[in-house]
Parts: sequence; C-alpha cells; structure tokens
Amino acid sequence: SIGEVFLARNVQEGDSYSFTALVQGDEEALNALTLARAGVEDAGYAEAADTCLALPATVERGVYDLAAQITAGAEGDFAMAAAIRDWLAENCRYTLEVDYPPEDRDFVSYFLLDSREGYCSYFASAMAVLCRAVGLPARYVEGFVAQPGSDGFAYVTGKDAHAWTEVYFEGFGWVPFDATPQQQ
Repeated sequence: SIGEVFLARNVQEGDSYSFTALVQGDEEALNALTLARAGVEDAGYAEAADTCLALPATVERGVYDLAAQITAGAEGDFAMAAAIRDWLAENCRYTLEVDYPPEDRDFVSYFLLDSREGYCSYFASAMAVLCRAVGLPARYVEGFVAQPGSDGFAYVTGKDAHAWTEVYFEGFGWVPFDATPQQQ
C-alpha cells in the first residue's frame, strides 16, 4: 500500500518477484474524485501539509510567479498539479548533459527560470517546488520504473532508476505525477 519493497537479504541471481499494483487511469475521473473528497476530514493531510509545503528561502520570486501563471484557471488541486506536470513536460528539455547552476543560484530556480534542461531529478524537484509554491503538499520520490516486456516480465536494473513527484490531495491521499518528458 505504500509502494515500497524491502528485502531481508541481498538480491541473488535468479530471484523473481510478483507484484500487483493499481495503475493511475482516467485523469478526468481522478480530478472529479479529488474535488468531491476535498474538505473531508483527513488526518494525513495535516501531516503532509506540515512536512511537504515548506520551501527554502533560496527559491527565487520568479518561481512563485511561474507557479501562479501555470495554474491560473485550473479548477481544483488535481487540475493544478496536472497543469504543472504538463507545463514541465512541454517547456523543458530532457537531457543527461546538464550545466550546473552558478553557486549563488538555487538549483530549481536556475532550472525553471534559465536552463530548462535536465533529467528526471530536475523535473521531479521542479514539480515538487512548483506544487508547494501554490499550496499543494508535494514530495520528491526516487525508485525504479518497471515496464513489463512482451513476456509479461519486467527486468529491473539500475538503468530503470527514476524520480517523480507525489502530491497529496485532502481526503484522498498521495498521487504520483511524472513530469519528465517521454524519451524517444
């Protein structure tokens, strides 16, 4: 239920595991559901807000302005998060060849306001910051993408490492969002 797997021993050649997972589906229905659940008493929301809304003072004012611009007109929290995800995927370029920000610049501010180039960690960090800037509790997540092949098995290696963002919706819980553009 929490999306994590821990083993009590080192992985050994020939190991195999079976998982069943819910796959996020119809975003229109999910948006309607999160709207309907907003305001429902939710002890988890208070914890998420306490731990996943803070931003460092180094985040530049332009990031807050960009977040407001991206989410203007979005109806509901889910629509705001989806707008942020879509903006990042459409306006920033995926690359492993990145310039590091100047020492006096915040990493995410530099990515969003200047370079707009990076890999999954950049996109996940930027989405978490943009969500927090508009009041959506968000957290950065690292893990692996397991894509089953034609045989129905997913062979997961270090090359499948990935980062994404989870956003908490009051009365509903954590929902994953992947802002990294699809690689061709």
